[in-house]
Amino acid sequence: MALATLTQRFRSINPWGHRRVEVAPPLLTDGKRFPYGPFQFRTQLPKDTEYTILASPDFQHWAPIHRGEAIGESCDYFDAEAFKHSYRFYRLQVEEILSSNVIGYASVTLPPGFSMLANPLEGPANTVAQLFQGWPDGTTLNKFDTRLFRLAENTVKFGKWTNPNEKLFPGEGAMFFNPTCDYRSLSFVGNVMQEHLSVPIPSGFSIRSSLVPLPGNLEDLGFSIADGDVINLYDRDRQTYVLYTNAG
Repeated sequence: MALATLTQRFRSINPWGHRRVEVAPPLLTDGKRFPYGPFQFRTQLPKDTEYTILASPDFQHWAPIHRGEAIGESCDYFDAEAFKHSYRFYRLQVEEILSSNVIGYASVTLPPGFSMLANPLEGPANTVAQLFQGWPDGTTLNKFDTRLFRLAENTVKFGKWTNPNEKLFPGEGAMFFNPTCDYRSLSFVGNVMQEHLSVPIPSGFSIRSSLVPLPGNLEDLGFSIADGDVINLYDRDRQTYVLYTNAG
């Protein structure tokens, strides 16, 4: 799903009708999901600029959740209602101009044992150390190496990942092992990827995911199935793969 990037510029106008400095569409940054549920992000706007925060669960239905006026160049927004949603996405509107990006979060619950997961948002670094903080020893993340045709292992030992700089980008996927006996929540935070999106799928085995945080079947997500393709979905409740084969 492509989200158009807006490049138009707007001018802030004071109550007397005089034009102020021309500024670009605002950029939403510094997204953070707090452990107890709220979500926060930041933008910069000229002082006294009136703005509206819009939120959506699916990028199609946007609703205003806050209207305000910038009291300084740096403007923070704190969504105390975020705990009610497993995923939510935000953009900012000034007059008819929308922010240049969409920011948000997507939360999943990881049961004990193995799960197949993906990072659906573009974060500042997308490193394993950044995405999976606070996990205990014995936690593992396995990405599939399409060159060597094997799973590469990254493990938490002595409180640190053995390969902390390994990255998990949108469109990729991995096997994750939760060594505890608890169901644990994990939130991905960042920008929604935009423009024309595509995921290269090499011959043979690979682990791939949608580039945007949307639910749906393969057809809904734009996956072109060819004859002979075999899709392996991981059933985390039964801890086994479920195979779907396209015979043409």
